Amino acid sequence: MNDLPETSCSNEATDLETIDYLRGVKSSTCLLLPMTPSPTPLDFKHPLSEEMNEGQFLNIAEDSKITNAMQNSDASAGDSSSSGDSNSVVQDPVSAQLINNISMLDYQTLSKNGDLIVGQPEGCKINGNLNVNNRKLPNFVNWNWVIIRKILLWVVISGLVACLGAIIAMVITIPKSCDPDLPWHQGKVFYEVFPASFKDSNDDGFGDLKGLIKKLDYIKDLGCNTVRLNYIFEAQDYPENYNHTTYLLKVDRSLGVLKDFQDLVKAIHDKEMYIILDIPVLSMVASIETKNSNHTSLLTNDTSVGFSDMSAAIKFWSQAQNVDGFYLKNLENFVEDVNFAKSLQIWKHIIGGGKILIASEKALELTKGDHLTVFLNRIDLIDVHLDLNEGVKGLKNHIDKVVFGTLRAKAHYPWILWNVGNVNSERVSSRFSNNTLALTALEMSLPGTISLFYGDEIGLKGLSKNEAEKDFHEYNKIHNLVSMSFTGNNESASILPWNSKPISGPRYHYLNIIKKFIEIRLKTPTIYLRAIFKDGSAARNMKIRITEENLIIIERWFPRRNSCVFIGNFGGKSISTDLSSMFYSGAIMASTNDSSIGEVLYFENVTFSPNSAMILKLEK
Repeated sequence: MNDLPETSCSNEATDLETIDYLRGVKSSTCLLLPMTPSPTPLDFKHPLSEEMNEGQFLNIAEDSKITNAMQNSDASAGDSSSSGDSNSVVQDPVSAQLINNISMLDYQTLSKNGDLIVGQPEGCKINGNLNVNNRKLPNFVNWNWVIIRKILLWVVISGLVACLGAIIAMVITIPKSCDPDLPWHQGKVFYEVFPASFKDSNDDGFGDLKGLIKKLDYIKDLGCNTVRLNYIFEAQDYPENYNHTTYLLKVDRSLGVLKDFQDLVKAIHDKEMYIILDIPVLSMVASIETKNSNHTSLLTNDTSVGFSDMSAAIKFWSQAQNVDGFYLKNLENFVEDVNFAKSLQIWKHIIGGGKILIASEKALELTKGDHLTVFLNRIDLIDVHLDLNEGVKGLKNHIDKVVFGTLRAKAHYPWILWNVGNVNSERVSSRFSNNTLALTALEMSLPGTISLFYGDEIGLKGLSKNEAEKDFHEYNKIHNLVSMSFTGNNESASILPWNSKPISGPRYHYLNIIKKFIEIRLKTPTIYLRAIFKDGSAARNMKIRITEENLIIIERWFPRRNSCVFIGNFGGKSISTDLSSMFYSGAIMASTNDSSIGEVLYFENVTFSPNSAMILKLEK
């Protein structure tokens, strides 16, 4: 009995200590408060929520009332609290309100004006403005985050749209075909022109450079990317004796003046075309001891090197007049000259990169030893003339010799420049009238570059050599240089005051057929590529056969591309044969019979018309 008061006092003291303790602890402390006889369910709400109002919170000043109420509570309640049952805290409404008040005091909140409210019990107002130690929140808290979010959203969307646009642009601009990137002179088609016979601009009976300018669109539309001018230099009795050149630094007056030539070069380059000059090799480079060495030295090491007229002319036309290359005519006459290799090296150095030198097949055949090594490394194109003088077998043997000979050994060796007509040969339509289209189609199927002599695309004929020698002896050297004829404006071939009349008129229906062959060739690497070079070795990509008399078959192939086949009947009779052991079928891409283009040809028991030719694409 005596112990009861002591226990009672002790409990009261403990309750007071608990109240004092609660003032300093964090709101997360779990309080053990006396249980009330009538527990009610608790509804906890966040102290910062809008549903809370000032009436739900207690001021700090009311803490004393809470303390007195707890001290006057029933002793039995105190005994119950000593049990340490934590559930009593949840069941007592007064305890719950006390916990809410204490927890709220320790929250850090923001007032409407941005001041920081820290839950400290001394001297603060709940839901009011608070400045703790004069501290302010960071400036970014007051930024307009609504606008910032919108801006960021639009930035992200814009980035996605830009990426999508870039992907679409890449897809659209992807090339439809993956063709090799070759220099401008490889695999293309040149147009060889004798200017005095091409286009007369002033009705004086001589073709001229101004007239040629007017017809550049015609040449480009044909599919040619390069204009090759035959002899244009000052000569005795030009143009009848065009090859008797007297001065290499001047255009012959009958063609125009230097300004006309400069205008021609500019017009050609403006059309993204190139210009080449036939230049006769008159001498090799002069030795260092040459007395008349008045030309500027071309070497960069200040070594004085004398120039011959030939070297001076190459420098003048290539550097001063911006010509893109030269055909070195008569080079074969100097292959044994002691300065042969040195001259080629100097000339190649003069013209610089991106410009070319052309030599004849005969020059290649005659050059030997160390001179040949220099020749193969300095010459860019070898001019090869094709004809039927030795029949179909002779034509096949000639092609095989050139294609599979010295030029195939290395990738950087010269390409072949094929032609079936040129300034020094009889016109193809004069000698092989019925096979003009077939021969032109054949050269279009061969690996290398093609040269088309003006007028051959419309089947122009000149005098045969025999006829020229018999009746027009003075025309012996110019029997093939008849006046050019154009369609659409009544520009028919005419008699030039210095030339002869063409034997027959132009055949304009040839024009579209040859255009088609050129078009197919230019967009088909399988046809114009000359070999398959891999790991330093060159593999063949062409095979030529003769299965029947006068029937030539040329098969062309290249990795990952459709194979192509040229079939030409150069005889005067139809040929029926079975080629199914070699090929199954193919689509006709170009043909001398243009109505058959697009048809699928099956090679079993097939018939080929006389003097006809076609190029087919085989199925993979």
